[in-house]
Amino acid sequence: MHLLIQIVNYNTREYLLKCLESLQIDLENYNEEYRIFILDNASNDNLDDVEQKFRNTKVFYSPKNLGFGGGHNYLFKMTESKYLLILNPDLLFFEPDTIKRLFNSMAENKADVIGPKLIGFDKKPQIGDHGESIGFIAAIKNNLGASHWINRENPDFVAWISGGFMLLDSKYFKKINGFDEKFFLFKEEEDLCLRMRNEGAKIFYDSSVKCLHHSSVVAKKSDHIYKSLDYYIQKHYADKILYKILNPLRIFYNKIMRVFKIDRELI
Repeated sequence: MHLLIQIVNYNTREYLLKCLESLQIDLENYNEEYRIFILDNASNDNLDDVEQKFRNTKVFYSPKNLGFGGGHNYLFKMTESKYLLILNPDLLFFEPDTIKRLFNSMAENKADVIGPKLIGFDKKPQIGDHGESIGFIAAIKNNLGASHWINRENPDFVAWISGGFMLLDSKYFKKINGFDEKFFLFKEEEDLCLRMRNEGAKIFYDSSVKCLHHSSVVAKKSDHIYKSLDYYIQKHYADKILYKILNPLRIFYNKIMRVFKIDRELI
Protein backbone atom coordinates (compact mmCIF):
# COMPACT_ATOMS: atom_id res chain seq x y z
CA MET A 1 0.00 0.00 0.00
CA HIS A 2 1.23 3.47 -0.82
CA LEU A 3 -0.31 5.56 1.97
CA LEU A 4 -1.78 4.85 5.39
CA ILE A 5 -3.70 7.75 6.95
CA GLN A 6 -4.10 7.53 10.73
CA ILE A 7 -6.45 9.46 13.01
CA VAL A 8 -6.85 8.97 16.77
CA ASN A 9 -10.28 9.99 18.05
CA TYR A 10 -11.22 10.86 21.62
CA ASN A 11 -14.69 12.41 22.02
CA THR A 12 -14.22 14.39 18.81
CA ARG A 13 -16.85 12.81 16.56
CA GLU A 14 -18.19 16.04 15.04
CA TYR A 15 -14.69 17.28 14.25
CA LEU A 16 -13.75 13.86 12.90
CA LEU A 17 -16.67 13.72 10.47
CA LYS A 18 -15.83 17.14 9.06
CA CYS A 19 -12.17 16.15 8.81
CA LEU A 20 -13.04 12.99 6.89
CA GLU A 21 -15.39 14.85 4.55
CA SER A 22 -12.67 17.33 3.61
CA LEU A 23 -10.07 14.54 3.41
CA GLN A 24 -12.15 12.51 0.96
CA ILE A 25 -12.52 15.54 -1.29
CA ASP A 26 -8.76 16.11 -1.18
CA LEU A 27 -8.14 12.48 -2.15
CA GLU A 28 -10.39 12.56 -5.23
CA ASN A 29 -7.40 13.13 -7.53
CA TYR A 30 -5.05 10.89 -5.56
CA ASN A 31 -4.31 7.88 -7.77
CA GLU A 32 -2.30 5.73 -5.37
CA GLU A 33 -3.65 3.05 -3.03
CA TYR A 34 -4.53 4.37 0.42
CA ARG A 35 -6.41 3.40 3.57
CA ILE A 36 -7.75 5.50 6.44
CA PHE A 37 -7.41 3.92 9.89
CA ILE A 38 -9.20 5.49 12.83
CA LEU A 39 -8.74 4.51 16.46
CA ASP A 40 -11.46 5.38 18.93
CA ASN A 41 -9.37 5.85 22.06
CA ALA A 42 -11.89 4.60 24.65
CA SER A 43 -14.11 7.64 24.09
CA ASN A 44 -17.88 8.01 24.42
CA ASP A 45 -18.37 8.50 20.67
CA ASN A 46 -20.40 6.18 18.47
CA LEU A 47 -18.46 5.68 15.24
CA ASP A 48 -20.47 2.75 13.90
CA ASP A 49 -21.51 4.67 10.79
CA VAL A 50 -18.08 5.95 9.79
CA GLU A 51 -16.99 2.98 7.68
CA GLN A 52 -20.20 3.17 5.64
CA LYS A 53 -19.95 6.92 5.09
CA PHE A 54 -16.31 7.12 4.04
CA ARG A 55 -14.55 4.89 1.51
CA ASN A 56 -11.36 2.98 2.34
CA THR A 57 -11.93 3.62 6.04
CA LYS A 58 -11.55 1.20 8.95
CA VAL A 59 -12.40 1.99 12.59
CA PHE A 60 -10.60 0.28 15.47
CA TYR A 61 -11.58 0.46 19.13
CA SER A 62 -9.33 0.51 22.18
CA PRO A 63 -10.73 -0.51 25.60
CA LYS A 64 -8.47 2.09 27.25
CA ASN A 65 -7.08 5.49 26.33
CA LEU A 66 -3.64 4.84 24.83
CA GLY A 67 -2.77 8.51 24.46
CA PHE A 68 -1.86 10.23 21.20
CA GLY A 69 1.38 8.40 20.51
CA GLY A 70 0.17 5.06 21.79
CA GLY A 71 -2.91 5.30 19.60
CA HIS A 72 -0.87 5.95 16.47
CA ASN A 73 1.56 3.15 17.32
CA TYR A 74 -1.42 0.80 17.66
CA LEU A 75 -2.75 1.71 14.21
CA PHE A 76 0.65 1.55 12.52
CA LYS A 77 1.04 -2.11 13.50
CA MET A 78 -2.15 -3.06 11.66
CA THR A 79 -0.71 -2.97 8.13
CA GLU A 80 2.27 -2.04 5.93
CA SER A 81 2.55 1.13 3.86
CA LYS A 82 5.29 3.06 2.09
CA TYR A 83 4.12 6.37 3.54
CA LEU A 84 2.30 7.37 6.70
CA LEU A 85 0.09 10.42 7.24
CA ILE A 86 -0.65 11.30 10.86
CA LEU A 87 -3.71 13.54 11.20
CA ASN A 88 -5.63 15.16 14.03
CA PRO A 89 -9.43 14.81 13.90
CA ASP A 90 -9.80 18.60 14.29
CA LEU A 91 -8.04 19.35 11.01
CA LEU A 92 -9.73 20.51 7.80
CA PHE A 93 -8.49 20.46 4.22
CA PHE A 94 -9.54 23.60 2.36
CA GLU A 95 -7.01 23.86 -0.48
CA PRO A 96 -7.17 21.50 -3.48
CA ASP A 97 -4.85 18.49 -3.71
CA THR A 98 -3.10 19.17 -0.41
CA ILE A 99 -1.72 15.65 -0.05
CA LYS A 100 -0.54 15.47 -3.68
CA ARG A 101 1.18 18.84 -3.36
CA LEU A 102 2.98 17.73 -0.22
CA PHE A 103 4.15 14.54 -1.94
CA ASN A 104 5.46 16.67 -4.83
CA SER A 105 7.23 19.00 -2.40
CA MET A 106 8.65 16.02 -0.55
CA ALA A 107 10.17 14.69 -3.79
CA GLU A 108 11.44 18.09 -5.00
CA ASN A 109 13.18 18.84 -1.71
CA LYS A 110 14.33 15.27 -1.05
CA ALA A 111 12.60 15.33 2.33
CA ASP A 112 11.60 12.32 4.42
CA VAL A 113 9.06 14.08 6.63
CA ILE A 114 6.86 17.03 5.65
CA GLY A 115 4.09 19.17 7.06
CA PRO A 116 2.01 22.19 5.96
CA LYS A 117 1.39 25.54 7.61
CA LEU A 118 -1.45 25.15 10.11
CA ILE A 119 -3.76 28.10 10.49
CA GLY A 120 -6.60 28.68 12.92
CA PHE A 121 -10.12 29.70 12.05
CA ASP A 122 -9.04 33.28 12.78
CA LYS A 123 -6.83 32.88 9.67
CA LYS A 124 -3.69 33.34 11.76
CA PRO A 125 -0.78 30.86 11.64
CA GLN A 126 -0.60 28.62 14.66
CA ILE A 127 2.38 28.85 16.96
CA GLY A 128 3.50 25.27 17.32
CA ASP A 129 3.05 23.95 13.79
CA HIS A 130 6.84 23.59 13.54
CA GLY A 131 10.09 24.29 15.34
CA GLU A 132 13.12 25.97 13.79
CA SER A 133 16.52 24.30 13.65
CA ILE A 134 18.72 27.09 12.24
CA GLY A 135 19.76 30.34 13.90
CA PHE A 136 21.17 31.57 17.21
CA ILE A 137 17.83 31.73 19.07
CA ALA A 138 16.84 28.29 17.79
CA ALA A 139 20.17 26.87 18.95
CA ILE A 140 19.75 28.31 22.45
CA LYS A 141 16.16 27.14 22.82
CA ASN A 142 16.85 23.71 21.36
CA ASN A 143 19.58 23.21 23.95
CA LEU A 144 17.05 24.03 26.66
CA GLY A 145 14.64 21.39 25.39
CA ALA A 146 12.44 24.24 24.17
CA SER A 147 11.45 25.23 20.65
CA HIS A 148 11.73 28.30 18.45
CA TRP A 149 8.86 29.24 16.12
CA ILE A 150 8.68 31.97 13.50
CA ASN A 151 5.91 32.84 11.07
CA ARG A 152 7.80 31.31 8.18
CA GLU A 153 6.69 32.34 4.68
CA ASN A 154 9.40 30.44 2.82
CA PRO A 155 9.42 26.62 2.94
CA ASP A 156 12.54 25.16 4.53
CA PHE A 157 14.00 22.33 6.58
CA VAL A 158 13.15 22.52 10.28
CA ALA A 159 13.70 20.70 13.57
CA TRP A 160 10.19 19.30 13.81
CA ILE A 161 6.64 19.63 12.49
CA SER A 162 3.28 19.25 14.19
CA GLY A 163 1.76 15.84 14.79
CA GLY A 164 -1.53 17.43 13.73
CA PHE A 165 -0.44 16.85 10.13
CA MET A 166 2.72 14.86 9.52
CA LEU A 167 3.45 13.03 6.26
CA LEU A 168 6.48 10.76 6.41
CA ASP A 169 8.37 7.85 4.98
CA SER A 170 7.14 4.89 7.03
CA LYS A 171 10.60 3.35 7.25
CA TYR A 172 11.71 6.03 9.72
CA PHE A 173 8.66 5.60 11.93
CA LYS A 174 9.28 1.86 11.94
CA LYS A 175 13.02 2.20 12.52
CA ILE A 176 12.58 4.18 15.75
CA ASN A 177 9.57 2.13 16.91
CA GLY A 178 7.15 5.03 16.50
CA PHE A 179 6.14 7.40 19.25
CA ASP A 180 7.57 7.18 22.75
CA GLU A 181 4.43 6.30 24.70
CA LYS A 182 5.78 7.86 27.88
CA PHE A 183 4.57 11.11 26.32
CA PHE A 184 0.83 10.87 26.87
CA LEU A 185 0.09 14.17 25.15
CA PHE A 186 2.37 17.02 23.91
CA LYS A 187 6.08 17.09 22.98
CA GLU A 188 5.75 13.63 21.43
CA GLU A 189 6.14 14.92 17.87
CA GLU A 190 9.25 16.87 18.85
CA ASP A 191 10.73 13.72 20.35
CA LEU A 192 9.67 11.71 17.28
CA CYS A 193 11.27 14.17 14.86
CA LEU A 194 14.46 14.41 16.90
CA ARG A 195 14.86 10.65 16.87
CA MET A 196 14.10 10.47 13.13
CA ARG A 197 16.68 13.20 12.46
CA ASN A 198 19.21 11.15 14.41
CA GLU A 199 18.52 8.37 11.89
CA GLY A 200 19.17 10.70 8.96
CA ALA A 201 15.64 11.88 8.17
CA LYS A 202 15.21 15.36 6.68
CA ILE A 203 12.19 17.27 7.96
CA PHE A 204 10.57 19.91 5.74
CA TYR A 205 8.00 22.58 6.54
CA ASP A 206 6.09 23.70 3.44
CA SER A 207 4.44 26.98 4.34
CA SER A 208 2.98 27.29 0.83
CA VAL A 209 0.53 24.49 1.69
CA LYS A 210 -2.07 25.30 4.34
CA CYS A 211 -4.63 23.44 6.46
CA LEU A 212 -7.16 24.62 9.04
CA HIS A 213 -6.68 23.35 12.57
CA HIS A 214 -8.93 23.85 15.58
CA SER A 215 -6.04 22.95 17.95
CA SER A 216 -6.34 21.31 21.38
CA VAL A 217 -10.03 20.46 21.30
CA VAL A 218 -9.42 17.41 23.50
CA ALA A 219 -7.05 18.67 26.18
CA LYS A 220 -5.71 22.00 27.33
CA LYS A 221 -1.98 22.65 27.28
CA SER A 222 -1.61 22.76 31.05
CA ASP A 223 -3.06 19.26 31.49
CA HIS A 224 0.03 17.44 30.25
CA ILE A 225 2.59 19.90 28.90
CA TYR A 226 4.78 20.26 31.98
CA LYS A 227 5.05 16.53 32.67
CA SER A 228 5.89 15.98 29.01
CA LEU A 229 8.41 18.82 29.06
CA ASP A 230 10.19 17.42 32.11
CA TYR A 231 10.43 13.98 30.53
CA TYR A 232 11.58 15.41 27.19
CA ILE A 233 14.36 17.41 28.85
CA GLN A 234 15.53 14.49 30.98
CA LYS A 235 15.56 12.25 27.92
CA HIS A 236 17.48 14.50 25.55
CA TYR A 237 19.04 17.53 27.24
CA ALA A 238 19.65 17.13 30.98
CA ASP A 239 23.32 16.24 30.50
CA LYS A 240 24.10 19.21 28.23
CA ILE A 241 26.29 21.91 29.79
CA LEU A 242 24.35 24.75 28.16
CA TYR A 243 21.12 23.38 29.58
CA LYS A 244 22.58 23.24 33.09
CA ILE A 245 23.70 26.86 32.81
CA LEU A 246 20.53 28.32 31.29
CA ASN A 247 17.76 26.18 32.77
CA PRO A 248 17.44 28.27 35.99
CA LEU A 249 16.81 31.31 33.77
CA ARG A 250 14.16 29.38 31.84
CA ILE A 251 12.38 28.43 35.07
CA PHE A 252 12.45 32.04 36.30
CA TYR A 253 11.20 33.35 32.95
CA ASN A 254 8.30 30.88 32.90
CA LYS A 255 7.26 31.85 36.42
CA ILE A 256 7.10 35.50 35.38
CA MET A 257 5.05 34.62 32.31
CA ARG A 258 2.57 32.64 34.43
CA VAL A 259 2.19 35.47 36.95
CA PHE A 260 1.25 37.87 34.17
CA LYS A 261 -0.66 35.17 32.25
CA ILE A 262 1.38 35.64 29.11
CA ASP A 263 1.41 32.65 26.77
CA ARG A 264 5.07 32.92 25.80
CA GLU A 265 6.70 30.35 28.03
CA LEU A 266 9.95 28.67 27.05
CA ILE A 267 8.55 25.19 26.63
